[in-house]
Order: sequence, then structure tokens, then C-alpha cells
Amino acid sequence: MHPLRRMLPSPTLVLTCGVLACARPAPTPAAAPEPAGPTGVAYRLSPIVATGGLTGLSVELRFTGDPSGRTRVHLPEEWASERELWRHVEAIEVDGARAVTEDGPAVRVVDADPNADLVMRYRVVSAYDHEPSAADGQPFAPIVRPTWFYAFGEALFAEPHEDPDRPASFAWVGAPSDFGFASDLEHLPAHAVVGDVRNSIVLGGPAIAHFHETIGDAPIHVAIHGGFGFEHRTFVDMARTILTAERDFWGEHGEPFTIVLAPLRAEPGRSSLGGTGRSDGFTIMMSDDAPIDPVRHLIAHEYFHTWNPERLGGMPVGDAEGQDAPPELEMSGKWFTEGFTEFYTWRLLLRAGLYTLEDFVAVWNRALLEYANSPVKNEPNARIVADYWTVPDVGQLPYRRGPLFAALVDQQLRTATAGARDLDDVLHAMQASLRAAPDRARAPDAATAFPAAYVAAGGPDLGPLVLRYIERGETIELPADVFGGCIRVVTMPGASGRPTVQRLEIVGATTPAERASCATTVSGG
Repeated sequence: MHPLRRMLPSPTLVLTCGVLACARPAPTPAAAPEPAGPTGVAYRLSPIVATGGLTGLSVELRFTGDPSGRTRVHLPEEWASERELWRHVEAIEVDGARAVTEDGPAVRVVDADPNADLVMRYRVVSAYDHEPSAADGQPFAPIVRPTWFYAFGEALFAEPHEDPDRPASFAWVGAPSDFGFASDLEHLPAHAVVGDVRNSIVLGGPAIAHFHETIGDAPIHVAIHGGFGFEHRTFVDMARTILTAERDFWGEHGEPFTIVLAPLRAEPGRSSLGGTGRSDGFTIMMSDDAPIDPVRHLIAHEYFHTWNPERLGGMPVGDAEGQDAPPELEMSGKWFTEGFTEFYTWRLLLRAGLYTLEDFVAVWNRALLEYANSPVKNEPNARIVADYWTVPDVGQLPYRRGPLFAALVDQQLRTATAGARDLDDVLHAMQASLRAAPDRARAPDAATAFPAAYVAAGGPDLGPLVLRYIERGETIELPADVFGGCIRVVTMPGASGRPTVQRLEIVGATTPAERASCATTVSGG
């Protein structure tokens, strides 16, 4: 299965301890035990520190070679918008090998005795010779600066046998006692696989601020590098509120989670704010002068990805013979994985009280305006498949098309069931169905599973709507009462060749009781 890839595109803005305790840098854990069984991979990561500071990251892999005596190891290659990540991998050596040869720049073929015990070591160096700034956008290649580092697992860890489902373990070792480290790899489950190690984020350095929290019965680790235009504690408190609200929505409270926040140096007239979800954490990189208000959205969006799509069906899988699905199939479902996540980001922030009615209306109106003016608004879904990572307007399209589609089908379900069910019920049914599936790896991916779950909840057949609005890309126009009676959708025809624009307006809801009732209705609470 291909690793999960998600990001919230950076906005192009002209601007980019109570129950919490700020802790000392996390101590270096003991070396991890070898993974169970002869086919596992033990990963170890260490900082390379010289007189001038941090110069790189040392990666070690211990694994058993192939019975044929020839083991293929795939180096970091592609992640999100980055290509040729192997350029940042140096000094590869393999203990136990007779020879190591290249099969293209991203693959090493290790020649050794059959089933030999092998130890591969290499160093990862920085893709940046400067402190990354808002002008660099969202970095997906490794950052190694003299005083800190930040990297995704896809940019760090090689994959022996090119098999992401092999058992795996991880250890952070060899760091000075004052060198802080934070990663979702610190809470890898006992049954972890190589894909889990690669689907990770790591942050380290002497000045990392650590915050530890418990939500339900699960530990939450927030690690922050650098200073921002808000207090660290403000960010942590906001994150705690959002995580609690979303865990309440899904009825799941018992898993550890890691949040990493790192800075991009401010640039005059530019700002960058972006996030990437991991299966058990997420990371945010933002301009160090950016305000905190947009972070509400980003945290809620990325955390919702803990469930969508992973626990609703996941991404597309391969065929019955075990062949992986082509990577582009992931892009075909972005209308659901990203678009519905946007819809629920706004919905749950209002439900949790972190958005006012005005906030909710404002964020929807920005989205509706962007959708109306998008130069690719009517491109078919096939265009998203082809150009999601390479054309910014195309990459943004599912984030705008998807919420409108979600609002439309939410209203249709409420109408069809006389108000008995809405989209919440469909997502909860998908969650329960996947949890009960005898073979979760063969279950339909989330975007494919949604239409059938929708019909099972009492909604009409979605085939014609999916074909019309998702596959063909026809313009979605929301009904005036799609959010109920207290928020109306107003349609303003364009003049002089300008597009028709829709916008939300609050109707009535002037007293505290009316506003509370409106928020409950609109958010589905």
C-alpha cells in the first residue's frame, strides 16, 4: 500500500502550564529491540553533530537479506511535491554485503549470502543551505540546520525488499543529553510495519519546547521549535480543545498523538501556513509572523485526517494478487478525503464553539468566492488526478469542490430521511463498517465506499451527482436553504463576464438563544 499523503495547500496571503506542563527535552530512549521475526527491519536515527553544530542525520537499518542473496533496497525518492530525495542521501554502506550496486539512483541492490544479517548505514543531509522561509513554500525535503532538524519519514528511511508491510521498530539513539527529539515514532505500536515508520515526522534540537497532555486515557505530545506571534501555550490549548472535540465526534479517545510545529522565516509581503497529517500525528509549518487564528482551521483539518480516509476505508488498494494501486488513484478521491475534511473542519469548529456564526459564514464565503473565481472550476476529476501536486489551482480544487458537494448531499439525506439522519451518520457507519471488516486491507477505499454507505443511511443514489459534479466538474450551486433557515445562501449573478458568486448570510439569530439554536442546526450538533 502506498503511504498516505496529505497536505493542506499553503495560502498565498499578503500579511504566510495549568494541566499542561512545559517539560525538559525528552531523554534519549534505549535502543529498540530487534523486530519480531526474521523478516523485520530495525530503524535507528541519530544526529550528526560537529564543531559548527548539526550537519546531518545518521540512519541505520538492520534487516535480513533475501533468500536469493540479492536484496533490493529503495532509497527515499518521492514525497508530496518533492522528487529525487535520494540526492540528500550520502555515504551508503552495508555491513554483511559482498557488493552494493545501483539499479537507478533510487535503488541499491545488496549482494550477500542468502538470508544474511545486514546493516545499512547512510547519512541524510539538508535540502536547504539556509533557514527555510515563507518564500520556500511548504518544505517536504529534509531540513538540517546547525541547531535543529525537521523531516518526513518518506525523506529519511529506506525500504528493504521494497515491502512496506514488513514488521519494523524504531529508536532515536546517540544524541547529547540536551538534544530534544519529538516524533510520532516514539509511540509506534508493537505490530508496526515499515510503512508506519515511513509515514512519520521527526523534529529535533536543543531548543525544542515540549508539552505533554492527556486526553481521555491517551498521551498527547506537542513539540514546538522557534518563536511565533503567539504564546506556545495558546497553541497547545487550542490544539487540546480541537482534539477533544474531534475525538468526541468519532467516539475514540484512547490513542497517543504527536503534534509538531516548526517555523518558516518571515518574508515581507508573504506568508505560508501548511500542515501534513500523519496516521498518528500531524505537523504544521508556518511563517513565524503569521497570526494564530488560521491555525484553528489547520489543526482541525489535519486531525480529521486521522479518520478520513484511514478509518473510513483508507486510500485505494491494489488487486487480489497484491499489486499496489497506482499512486494516481489516491488523487481521484481527493474530493472526499480533502473536500469532506474541509466541510467537517468548519462544521466541528462551529460545534465546538471555536467558530462563531460569523466565523463560519466568513470561511464559507471565502471558499465560495475562491470556487467561483477558480480558473479550473469546471475541470474534470481527471485533471486533479494528473496535476494535483504540480498546478496550485488544480491542487486547491478538491478543497473547494468537495465541501460544496458535501453540503449538497447532506441536505438531500436530511430531506430523504425527514431529518432523522445526516452526513454524520454516514461517516459513523463507514467507521463501524471498516472496524468490523474481516479483511480491512481489502475493504473499499473511503471515496469508493461513501456512495453505498450514503444509500444505506437512507439517501438517494449518488451516481448521477458524482458523475455530474465530481467526474465532469459541472458548477455546483447550493440551494438557498442548504444550511437551514437561519443561514441562507444568496446567489449573486455576475455582471460584465464575471462569474456568479454565492455567499452565506445570517438571517435573524440575534438573541443568545437564537444564535445557540442556529449554531446547533447549522453544525448538525
